[in-house]
Amino acid sequence: MVIKCDVLVVGAGPAGSSAAKSAAEAGAKTIFIDKKKEIGVPIQCAECIGKYLLPYLPLKIPKEQLVWELDGVSFWTDDITIERTKGIWSSYAVNRKNFDKWLANNAVNAGAKLLTNAELVDIEIENEYNVKRAFIRTPKGEIQIDPKVVIAADGVDSTVLKLLSFNIDKNENCGEILSYEIKNLNIEKPKYDQVFIGNFAPGSYGYIFPKSESTANIGVGRLFHEKDLEKCFEQFLEVPQVKRQIKNGVTVEEKSGWAPFRYIVDKWVFGNILLCGDSANQNFKPFIEGFLPAIICGDIAGKAASGYLNGKTSLDTYTRNINNKLGVLFRESDRLGNLMYDLLKLSDKKGRLLLLGISTNVLTLNEIEKLKHKNYDTIKNRLKEWNNSKIKQFFTMILERLNLLYFFLRSKG
Repeated sequence: MVIKCDVLVVGAGPAGSSAAKSAAEAGAKTIFIDKKKEIGVPIQCAECIGKYLLPYLPLKIPKEQLVWELDGVSFWTDDITIERTKGIWSSYAVNRKNFDKWLANNAVNAGAKLLTNAELVDIEIENEYNVKRAFIRTPKGEIQIDPKVVIAADGVDSTVLKLLSFNIDKNENCGEILSYEIKNLNIEKPKYDQVFIGNFAPGSYGYIFPKSESTANIGVGRLFHEKDLEKCFEQFLEVPQVKRQIKNGVTVEEKSGWAPFRYIVDKWVFGNILLCGDSANQNFKPFIEGFLPAIICGDIAGKAASGYLNGKTSLDTYTRNINNKLGVLFRESDRLGNLMYDLLKLSDKKGRLLLLGISTNVLTLNEIEKLKHKNYDTIKNRLKEWNNSKIKQFFTMILERLNLLYFFLRSKG
């Protein structure tokens, strides 16, 4: 069977579904495929989205998709706890299985055709990176699709990039995450995500991301692979602050996966191919937040493809339009990512403190460079000073409000 289309989207995750929707809405004949039988399964995500990105989205998220609201993030290392609230620190927990299905249905309702259990196995290329034919394996046999534009939204294991002969080394460019949804927990602060930096996981962190008062996604990630991930997870669960919260926990399901940390390739446009989502490392550090950026960049990719097909723009507008919308965030993320990579390689107590400082935005990039050459106690005291100043600010605010209340009551007589 041979099918001709304007846009072929490979992958029906958040980036692919968003791209398919915007391309179809613009009138492009769009097909999006996914090798999984069921969209959103298995879940390979901590399922947390930052509120600060909601204004950038091309759509409004229904309330039923936002399953738990979180006020901030609590960070811990070496008995130092730093809490950040509101603004960029507030978030929602979501159910990725339901959310991904909702995104895919939006694309189908916009006119895109979805093929599941359909795996890209080969492509035919003309003039360097221009895909003329794509060959798709399905349970009913092989399908040939002839697209005018291809949007590669097929993740860190991108088949498109492999077929273009790019060497994908996940161990070099990605972090591996072992994660489980666990219920019946005694979560101490269910309205806060918890991030732990310790020697249990070389080159990364552990987390407790609540989805309710007693359920959370709990996991560890590692960027460097000299230590068994199962052992990293076991050691993380023995951290006292973690152990007392999971004492009666019951595992619901595994949600492990990979997350891109460094770029696989140096650009997002190759011939008539646009890279989108995890295959393009479109996430924000320090938390490798990629779900909402994938939706935003997918929408831009679909619009760039339709504009190109209508003869209005070139495909290069894709990169420019992302830079116009998210360029500041990506540039800051890249700076943080490079610095974090260097700090993670240190894998010692001093490096963990510096990582805590940069992750919490307590230390500036310039301070990090200066403190690299200081001793452990100096760095620890700097972080404690910030904590003490926050405590002083809190009590000052309370005293001011008590004084106001006192004068108000006195004026009443």
